[in-house]
Amino acid sequence: MALRRLTSLLASTVMVAAVTVGLTGTAQASASAGCVPRSGGKVNCNVWKTANTWECTTTDQTDSCDGTPAGILHAGTNYFYCEIWATKYTYGSYYNHYWALTDDDSGNKLVWLPVVYISGGNNDGPIPGLPTCA
Repeated sequence: MALRRLTSLLASTVMVAAVTVGLTGTAQASASAGCVPRSGGKVNCNVWKTANTWECTTTDQTDSCDGTPAGILHAGTNYFYCEIWATKYTYGSYYNHYWALTDDDSGNKLVWLPVVYISGGNNDGPIPGLPTCA
């Protein structure tokens, strides 16, 4: 009887661990369904990992977001203005050409974050609920 309870407890622990690892491994696509509008022309999105922000040159679909990082944006709920197609960015198995415009936690205004760090997206796709920059 004690052996059966121990086996059941171990099986439950393994299942919980597997679910936890699965959620961690799909952070970009899982934590939320996208972004949510807020006041002032901003949209709240979940950033699943603290990441560098970048200053980019943007002109109607001709964009460059490479070079030296501008600052950092901490993980959690952050506001964004819009997103635009630009230089491809890769982090592990995540990759995307979209970048999102925000103000970062280093005090930089109107800087860009690769959308691979925003929950709810897919590789090389826009983030649901985040408008395209005009």
